[in-house]
Amino acid sequence: MPLNRSFRAVVIDRIERIRTAAYTVPTDEPESDGTLTWDSTTIVVVRVDAGGTTGLGYAYTDAVAARLIDQNLAPLVLGRNPLDVPGSWNAMVHSIRNIGRPGIASSAISAVDIALWDLKARLLDLPSRACLVKRANPFRSTAVAGSHPTRWTRSGSSSEPGPMRGCPGSR
Repeated sequence: MPLNRSFRAVVIDRIERIRTAAYTVPTDEPESDGTLTWDSTTIVVVRVDAGGTTGLGYAYTDAVAARLIDQNLAPLVLGRNPLDVPGSWNAMVHSIRNIGRPGIASSAISAVDIALWDLKARLLDLPSRACLVKRANPFRSTAVAGSHPTRWTRSGSSSEPGPMRGCPGSR
């Protein structure tokens, strides 16, 4: 059965701007994961602009991730095709080889990656969920990259890495 969905023409040259902000928010009461107790949490918010549209991404991480995005990741993504999210992701991952992939670097990449997928969905007039990448990882967050570290769950997913159905132009 064919889908009755029309797509608007999208003519976008390049990613024009990337903005980051870090916000530290106090918790209502002290929280703990059994190894550490904290009374505030920090969220790094990323906005990526192209063609008069903005994509939004975020990660709960240290504020230094915003600086890593500004200094290391944004220059790699600026000027790229906003519909080539996997290409931007590969460039970011390749660039952090000597920084180290676990921890802050992965959080920073995740925040930018989510903003890029959100931007792509908005440019194509689709819901963001149509373009989010499904990763083959037995431990995945219930809220993708934006989940709090104490809210990880084990999923039974054995799916292959790649885009979810419904996002045109994805590999």
